[in-house]
Amino acid sequence: MDSKYHKGEIELQERFGEAKIANRAVRIIKNKIIAGAIPFIENQPFVIVSSKDQDANLWTSIWMGSPGWIDASEEGRIRFKLERIQHSQTDITFNNLKENNQVGMIFIDLGTRRRYRVNGRMEVGVAYLDLEIQEAYPNCPKYIQRRIPSFKNLENIGPILTDGSTLDEGLKKWISLADTFFVGSESSFGYLDASHRGGNPGFIEILENGDLKIPDYAGNSMFNTLGNLLEIPKAGLLFINFSTGDVLQLTGSTNFLFDQPIGEDQKETAKTGRYWLFKTTAWIKTAQHHQADWEFLDNSPYNP
Repeated sequence: MDSKYHKGEIELQERFGEAKIANRAVRIIKNKIIAGAIPFIENQPFVIVSSKDQDANLWTSIWMGSPGWIDASEEGRIRFKLERIQHSQTDITFNNLKENNQVGMIFIDLGTRRRYRVNGRMEVGVAYLDLEIQEAYPNCPKYIQRRIPSFKNLENIGPILTDGSTLDEGLKKWISLADTFFVGSESSFGYLDASHRGGNPGFIEILENGDLKIPDYAGNSMFNTLGNLLEIPKAGLLFINFSTGDVLQLTGSTNFLFDQPIGEDQKETAKTGRYWLFKTTAWIKTAQHHQADWEFLDNSPYNP
């Protein structure tokens, strides 16, 4: 496995003076789950997944399962048991896997702020999904709002799907009030990635043209997501309504606003002066995606 950074990551690491930190951090990237993280992976009730459709659009999804649905005991692989998946398999990921078997994943425990990123190739079987790991590494716990999910039986739930290309006022309100979302991106290596983004409610600004203006806070200095977006300016976003169990998936194009000098921009970006912009080209809303009680505990102390 080649775990070196690609050109987009390196360019941003150097531009923002964080190359030395990033070069020290690269050693954490492996092609397997480290032994101490295997129980964490196997005990997660959900995972965030990014995938790519036949038109090269990126989508980000949430998968959920009952205890025992994840098996990470085989080195370099993770198995997901289809019979234990507890949400509708109408999710776009399952169709995307027919066209492109690359996926990015983030296993995240919102209650403890622990997270682990994995990407690789997915093999689709009759009773399982097998992920061959290409890259795996832990992530920093910043900007995660703590929530403890309690999942209910999903057998009788029926998802209701709607879609479109332009965000209506209801969807804009949902996004503008969000304190958490997930983003899928693609690297020039062809790997997909899934990552978390969070902040205080209102940290995402919706511009007059409908684009999302998203601050980029200081992180682990690797610039995985932004480096991907620099090379391939596309992303898939996932928003979860923690009150209703509805989910909203957006796919679209991206751009950057760097080196914003004014005081308000410095405050909103926690002094990085960096934003990225997202233009929606298509969206899918799934009402009744899942049933869960997401108990809110507190906001991240790192939120600006």
